[in-house]
Amino acid sequence: MLNAILNNRNFQIIFLVFLTLLILLGRQLDTGIKNYDDAFYAQKAKEIYESGNLWIVTVAGVPDFADPPLPLWFIALAYSIFGISSYSAIFSSALFGTGIVVLTYRLVDHFYKNSWIAFVASLILIFPGIFIDYSRRAMVDIPLAFFVTLAIFAFLKAKMNKPWYLIFGLATAAGILSKSVMGVFPLGIVFLFLLINRQWKEMINPYLIIGILIALGLGFSWHWFNWREFGHLFLNVHFGILYFGGDCGSSFRCNNLGYFEDFLEYYWPWLPILLIGLYKFFCRGVIDKDENALLIFLWPTFVFGVLSTSNNQTIRYLFMIFPALSIIVAKTLHDWLGVQWKERVVGGLAGVACLTALFVNATPFQVKVTLKTPSKGVRQLASLINLNVSENEKIGNFKLDFWRPKHSVLFYSDRDLEPPINEKEILRQVQTNPQKMWLSRTYQFKALDAQSPGEFYLIQANREYAFFTSIQNRDFVLYDFSEVKVPHIK
Repeated sequence: MLNAILNNRNFQIIFLVFLTLLILLGRQLDTGIKNYDDAFYAQKAKEIYESGNLWIVTVAGVPDFADPPLPLWFIALAYSIFGISSYSAIFSSALFGTGIVVLTYRLVDHFYKNSWIAFVASLILIFPGIFIDYSRRAMVDIPLAFFVTLAIFAFLKAKMNKPWYLIFGLATAAGILSKSVMGVFPLGIVFLFLLINRQWKEMINPYLIIGILIALGLGFSWHWFNWREFGHLFLNVHFGILYFGGDCGSSFRCNNLGYFEDFLEYYWPWLPILLIGLYKFFCRGVIDKDENALLIFLWPTFVFGVLSTSNNQTIRYLFMIFPALSIIVAKTLHDWLGVQWKERVVGGLAGVACLTALFVNATPFQVKVTLKTPSKGVRQLASLINLNVSENEKIGNFKLDFWRPKHSVLFYSDRDLEPPINEKEILRQVQTNPQKMWLSRTYQFKALDAQSPGEFYLIQANREYAFFTSIQNRDFVLYDFSEVKVPHIK
């Protein structure tokens, strides 16, 4: 009876959507978001929402050329519905993650007309791991993965219904508007597929050509607008430094084997099955001329091969290939297993999905980034910082990192953090500007106060951070929250 229910297509889709939403949106109301990179994107979306300027992305009012704005628009839309909060910041990413799971199911159904493979491939995506963790974060990699998957799905549908090429173009454009040149991969995958299959007529299909023009024209519209507005500064920063500069500073991970190492660390227990499956799909697609197998093989290998040439390698850039990887694993398992083992695998994976949803929503355990309480110290001080530091002033930074916790402070308190200074400089500033306020690690404030007793007044501190000013300014510190919202941003 249970197996009959689990093999029902309608039940499978409802089960996947319900469980995925529970997993991705569970325990998000008061968890907080990380300084890197969640608060960075959440802040940019907040400034879009507050300014109404959709095309010029800013951080603390300064133009930022790192990424196009489409995912930020979705976050800003969530702000308009739910208010500015950590929950609103992650909401659209959770929806896109759910959309990827559903699209993966539909892709397999299109390829194989087999509900077991479709269900298992989707369950592999929501198996506890890095894909789920990042789908619970306010970043741009999951929206990109959704639009790449949608583009591949639209290309498949276009085989029988050519206007789907227009959807292919729109999805690719959305991918480009999500993460710039990273969004053009569907064009490369489709070109290679048609080239290897020698489908010359399909290459010049009018709908496909229009779709490509839509992808490039609409996709690079943000680039064109910012180039018109800022000229070569935009081109140099966006393309020259961020994408092709090969910057290997402290914020970057320079390792040409980074993707291999990440898969060895994160893609268990599926990695051995995946490697065998890739070989089988290569044989079917390239040698046996199976078009479905070829497309599924080209999707991950082309993206992996291109991105492996970069210096900055981290597995989240490869989320766009995770649907294909889960399909390969599910199809390989299907070919290996007998009927009884297939039933056990479906029941086991469905059970794991239920337990994951229960774990996220009904336990206090903090075993993943998004189940912890990031930026907790900043959130505790944010309302007090907002109350005491005027809008046109910055918070002094005593020995904190330049970037950490700059983004979370800006998002939660609406106040920017200055570059860090040392003891000598803060003692000079306390004389020249006694009204100034600073943020530091709590232990660093204690050491400073012991070194210079009677110079500073502690406004508030927690285990992580201390917010303080000069002793001369203590009578002007505000603690009256009767007319302000607390917390400033939840």
